[in-house]
Amino acid sequence: MIRFRSVAAIAAGSLLAAAAVYAAQPYSSSAQDRAEKTCRDYGVTPNSSIWELCLSHVTRAYEWDEPALARQLANTAGNAQGSCRDQGYDTGSSGYRACVNREMEARSHLEILGDDRSGENVAQAQ
Repeated sequence: MIRFRSVAAIAAGSLLAAAAVYAAQPYSSSAQDRAEKTCRDYGVTPNSSIWELCLSHVTRAYEWDEPALARQLANTAGNAQGSCRDQGYDTGSSGYRACVNREMEARSHLEILGDDRSGENVAQAQ
């Protein structure tokens, strides 16, 4: 009888632990899933050298509930690929990643945050 109770307690504990992991998963997983799709939509592919960079910035924006910022950052990453190549950076170099990161950081500081969902850029606002 004691053996059965021990096994039942272990099974119940495992079930509770699995449920806790599952319950904690959807929000961050959802933000990352959305970020992956958004980065791909703006031309950043999983095999590119800036994939992780785009993913980290865009996931963070989704976690902050800033979808307009997330789209702007993914767009910036997509555009920065050509811009940084035009500046002479090799796409596999750390200089290229730093160039893209600088452009994404600069763009994130120009966005109108808060309740705005338009994604309007401050530099373009009148």
